[in-house]
Amino acid sequence: MPLRLVMPRWLDWLWPGLLAIYIVAGAAIAPFHGDESTLIWMGRDYFHINAESGFSRVLYDGSPLSSDIEQLHRLINGTVSKTIYGWAASTLDFEIGDLNNLWNWSRDFRANVADNHFPDAALLLRSRQLSALQLALAGATFFAFARVALNRPTAYLASLTFALHPTISINGRRAMMEGSHLLGLTLVLLAAAWLMQDRKPWKYLALGICAGFALAAKHHNVVAVTALYLALALPPMRHWLRSRKWRRQSRELLLLIASGFAAIGIFLLLNPGWWSAPLQLAFAVIEEREALMTNHVIAAGGYDSFGAQIIGFFRYVFVGARQYFELAHWAGYAEISEQIMAYEASGLAGVLLIGNSTKLGILCLVASAIGAGLLARNRGVSADMRLLILLWAGISALATLQLTPLPWARYYLPLLPVVILLAAYGATSLAEYLLNIRVAKADGHAVLD
Repeated sequence: MPLRLVMPRWLDWLWPGLLAIYIVAGAAIAPFHGDESTLIWMGRDYFHINAESGFSRVLYDGSPLSSDIEQLHRLINGTVSKTIYGWAASTLDFEIGDLNNLWNWSRDFRANVADNHFPDAALLLRSRQLSALQLALAGATFFAFARVALNRPTAYLASLTFALHPTISINGRRAMMEGSHLLGLTLVLLAAAWLMQDRKPWKYLALGICAGFALAAKHHNVVAVTALYLALALPPMRHWLRSRKWRRQSRELLLLIASGFAAIGIFLLLNPGWWSAPLQLAFAVIEEREALMTNHVIAAGGYDSFGAQIIGFFRYVFVGARQYFELAHWAGYAEISEQIMAYEASGLAGVLLIGNSTKLGILCLVASAIGAGLLARNRGVSADMRLLILLWAGISALATLQLTPLPWARYYLPLLPVVILLAAYGATSLAEYLLNIRVAKADGHAVLD
């Protein structure tokens, strides 16, 4: 008789809610990061847009981006989070003049607090809760994606790891861009997986909307969006080359192109600052981000060799090294040290073994490699879905390695979901294999459901 590991279907609805409670519960006590001040300060655009001048106040004025610090931050960063934080301030009856100043990294912690660079406590809490809520939604969407793309056991293990991963939780709970960033990423993944199942026209539109949101949440999502669109384009192109039946394949490719234009449209809709010169800004933003990264390397110190980059990649992706601050002198701030100790003692900081064990990192590397190998060979998963996951993993890994010159944990954040997914798939596949061996001795078969 087959042995089936059964999980009730209603648990699929309850499970994301339980993880969401855990994620949101830790937002209030997350150790502070200076970028939280800056993102809340950026929420002033919400007030600009809702003032009498409307959108004219936030439109690009044609001057060099670096000549206006407010314009620079407006255009080179995602808009979803800052708009939410501005709305949060308005619900607390704040005016634009009540907002804090952006964080001054050239001054110490107490000087920033004294000169109104630290957010109001109530606004900081509300903003963190909204960021954590987006992270919770990302966890639910990630669970749904893993369920659709692979199987339920993988979805449960992957979503649990997602919620308990210290790097994901600390960054997603803070009033920064990472909650929106991960929500956008997981939404476009789920939309792509649904489209792989059944290429209906409305699903192309849904993909474009999710992709546009993902790009507006954080520009770095362009790597994953590009990988997913490529994975969706390759099957119809392959079928056309094999069969020469161009009508269906041409229709799918045209719908995908239309979806891409929809994504650009949604991105621009959510980025009113770009409306006056979108093409010019695309190149200007790339240049400014490169300059910003160079300045970060000069100020904080980057990798001094490719070998160091590989080691950093392993530490932050597979070991999951925790990092509450990027600048070493923050270790001397008693306020931050006390917050970190309280956070880690709360039981809400995730699995603290993650980030502290090289052995666990090696195990994660092996599990994800096994998962990738098994997935590539598993005919039980459609070829299109396998292509989507593996192409997403490969392109994201190469881009992260190439574009990350700094040993900063949150710069590796976009790669963590796919590593978690592959490691969970490898672990559950191994568990199924061992279970089948055990049951086979009794002339039975085991199936994970």
